[in-house]
Amino acid sequence: MKSTLAQRLKAARAAIHPEITQRQIAKELDLSPSAVNLWEAGKTEPSAGDLAKLSARYKVSTDWLLGADNATNLPAQAHSAKTINTVPIVPPSSMVRWSLENSEATLLQTTVAYPQQTAAAMLVTSDSLASVCPSGSYAVISKGHQAEPGRVVLATIGNSTEPVLRKYIREGSENLLVSDDVRFPSYRLDDGVNIIGCVTEIIIRKVLI
Repeated sequence: MKSTLAQRLKAARAAIHPEITQRQIAKELDLSPSAVNLWEAGKTEPSAGDLAKLSARYKVSTDWLLGADNATNLPAQAHSAKTINTVPIVPPSSMVRWSLENSEATLLQTTVAYPQQTAAAMLVTSDSLASVCPSGSYAVISKGHQAEPGRVVLATIGNSTEPVLRKYIREGSENLLVSDDVRFPSYRLDDGVNIIGCVTEIIIRKVLI
């Protein structure tokens, strides 16, 4: 299992909008692309100096990256403490219709300021991707991030009105949406799959507005 540091390094990069690759981060911070990859894979860890660079670039605290920020389990924004970024929490059916305009919706505090109407959160109730999207957590779904192999996506299958969370992978010439658990089906992208958006943040503890 990946360390908390590895998971949060990947989550912090994924939360950047527009999206940014490991190679771009490495170039910006004068790091080795392979080093960034190994850090996010949990195989090595950055030095204190490199961790400080990443913290500043991602606008999160080093405590949060290291899993030591138990007060909120959320990144501390590097800009003004008065700025609070939020997305609405909506039911899965609203994700399918992308119906986010509800003045009474509960808001979830997030790590990034998403452009209006491009992101929303839903409560995860399935164990299909327990390693990255555990049941009981909140998944922030963004339409502004491109679906590509390696990302976790929210999708509908055929005429279903209930979306599913799956990891998008490529095996040979096939594009697949797969789960962690064999009890949950996997799908080929050409089998009536409609990708709604990409998961950019998983928030374990509720921080509601």
